[in-house]
Amino acid sequence: MTPPRTPATAQRGVALITAILVVAIATIAAAAMAVSHQIAVHRSRTLQESEMGWWYIEGVEQWVMTILQRDAETSDYDSLVEPWAQPVDYLPVDEGVLRGRLVDLQGRFNLNNLASADAEALTRYNGHFQRLYVLVGAGTDFEAAAMASVIRDWIDADQEPTGFDGAEETEYLGFSPPYRTPDRPMVDVGELMAVKGMTREIFELLRPHVTALPLVGSAVNVNTATEPVLLSLVQTPGPELSGFLESRLDAPLQDVAAIQSSLTVDAPPVSVASQYFMLESEALIGSSRVGLYHLIYRPTGAPPSVLARGAYPD
Repeated sequence: MTPPRTPATAQRGVALITAILVVAIATIAAAAMAVSHQIAVHRSRTLQESEMGWWYIEGVEQWVMTILQRDAETSDYDSLVEPWAQPVDYLPVDEGVLRGRLVDLQGRFNLNNLASADAEALTRYNGHFQRLYVLVGAGTDFEAAAMASVIRDWIDADQEPTGFDGAEETEYLGFSPPYRTPDRPMVDVGELMAVKGMTREIFELLRPHVTALPLVGSAVNVNTATEPVLLSLVQTPGPELSGFLESRLDAPLQDVAAIQSSLTVDAPPVSVASQYFMLESEALIGSSRVGLYHLIYRPTGAPPSVLARGAYPD
């Protein structure tokens, strides 16, 4: 027979339950504090690693500009065999590695050339872009001409469509969602995705071969031009251009006179020297990653400078 419960027994039961609850709450609080501490330590570590990455990236930027300046002091031409053109795929540093490469942007087609106010020059730039468009497999001759007109309307200052295929602000305002045309030179190749008729597939085909330099009328460096850009300099590439493409690593052209005597091009201006470069730099420190691109301008007779920086895509 179970003995009857007394007030003292009930109080001891309540006290035991209370003690268990206190211990449980204390355990939960201690665990939460431990987790919070671990998160804070991890956050601090990540911030420290990211900060280190930024400093490394800044060091790479300064290092590259020194290389470019020394190159300008010792050579009148730029080619793909020079020190600046050699990528760094793995450079060990404290707690991580660095990667990077320098790209000659004058080895690509400058989209802002399509805003030229000179009718004769515009004809040459249109022809160059259209041949490049077809050569990379982005579309037909007809589609290439239409895209050239659309890009010109995106970057020219007026609101008059270029021919039948052009598109100015009134057409973009009819899109969903609507947006306006900038009516100024492109500042980034990514703007191509906003122009009428552009698709991701076409953009990816064009992206390695086009750029958006902060000027109209830039020259193409034949020593560093991508293969499609070089071949699209002429309406029908001849054996001399194909031969130069194979030999330019061993025998780059050293002056404009050599271009005129060795190559026949339909889309001048062309050059053997460059002023605009893009540095793609990446720092992997611990579990953190910092990636940037840097637009570098190297004027004649002056030190290089950084015109823009931006996040480098994953």
